[in-house]
Amino acid sequence: MTATGRAVAVFISHAGPDSDFARWLAEGLGQVGITARLDQAEIRAGDNIVTWMNDAIGESDYLLVLLSPETRDRYWVRMEWSSALMKEAHLRRAFVIPVLLPGLEESDIPDLLRAKAFLDFRSDVDAAFLKLVSRLKDDELAQRELGRLPTPAPRNVVAHIEAHLPFDSTAIDVIVHSNRFGRSFRLRVPTTATPSYLMGMLRETLNLKFSNVDHDLGVELSYTYTLRHDGQALTLNQTLADAGVKDGDRLALWIRVTLRDLVEDKALGDQVFFHMYQAHLSAMTDELRKARKRAFSSSEIARIASQFFDHVDA
Repeated sequence: MTATGRAVAVFISHAGPDSDFARWLAEGLGQVGITARLDQAEIRAGDNIVTWMNDAIGESDYLLVLLSPETRDRYWVRMEWSSALMKEAHLRRAFVIPVLLPGLEESDIPDLLRAKAFLDFRSDVDAAFLKLVSRLKDDELAQRELGRLPTPAPRNVVAHIEAHLPFDSTAIDVIVHSNRFGRSFRLRVPTTATPSYLMGMLRETLNLKFSNVDHDLGVELSYTYTLRHDGQALTLNQTLADAGVKDGDRLALWIRVTLRDLVEDKALGDQVFFHMYQAHLSAMTDELRKARKRAFSSSEIARIASQFFDHVDA
């Protein structure tokens, strides 16, 4: 069940000649508690196909587009995944999952879908089905626990990992999440990676600062970042394998914010910042003085800090 109290729902987009496979897939997903929307099972004579398609895509968590030699020139299949890609852009997470069926050459995959990770049913159907179920169930659990479905990691994060760490058969998928951000990132990393490397990489590629100054209020915000697994902070130089991190596990990115008063902090020596803000203080309105007092509450610190993390949500 998802955070909304329902099972993960997928919409299966397919060409008419692939109906038997689509039914088999829908029935298999249904047996493991995953809702599968299928046009042939729901559309009745007289129904508006476009309205049904839009509603089904809007109500689903993912669209599985079955790609075979039969789908190449199918107008409705192209309409469905084109519409789904628009939803994917709005959600800022993976929504369209290509499924390759027997007989399809990779050169026949539509250009807009070619860069996406796909599920290959062309050889070992059972293994591909189990991989699909595992992916959907992992996401269902993540949404229930985190309140959102995971998104693919930003391209610069993926590129950074691939450029600096060798991949081998021990690579695993992990979900890095923070309650501060509006997304949970799915990353593929080698188990030889350390939390220290991952934290440095995340800070660099997501442009996470160590500190910021709010000049209007005359305060400095400092940030401390940690990664946690199963509620415990990870030792920075221990490998993920040694820390017990497994495929599909979640790593929580914790951000501790500390506020420092730059105007009245006696430890700054010669009250350097006091002199810098003297003119500002003399002209300070009652409203700004009240705002400075509020700034030292935990809720206000979080509000002030949030403006310096808006770029991560962009």
